[in-house]
Amino acid sequence: MTEFEKADLDSNGSICVDEWNILALQDKRLEIADQDLKRNTERMLVVWCCIGMLIYPFIILLASVLGFDKAATLITEVASVYVLSASAVVASFMGFNMMSAKANKTSISYEKEQGDR
Repeated sequence: MTEFEKADLDSNGSICVDEWNILALQDKRLEIADQDLKRNTERMLVVWCCIGMLIYPFIILLASVLGFDKAATLITEVASVYVLSASAVVASFMGFNMMSAKANKTSISYEKEQGDR
């Protein structure tokens, strides 16, 4: 069965308006699911970056206590780059979320004003 045959529910050989509406609804559902998955993935990335930044000093301390002084020195040298990178991920996530919230707020208020007229 082809995709066209699946979309042509009444099997008349053409896709009518109702069938197009069903396809549009399915497409919208998939788009919403994809956006939700993307938001969840971004959120988890930020959570793990924050956890890593919080645990990093304890890892250095643990390496030093266990007698791995060379490892503690190497981890300390990399710390500035790691913290800067993780901070950039967190800051960009927050910034882009704020920008999109502001854009959505503007478009919603604009649509509301247009509907009132």
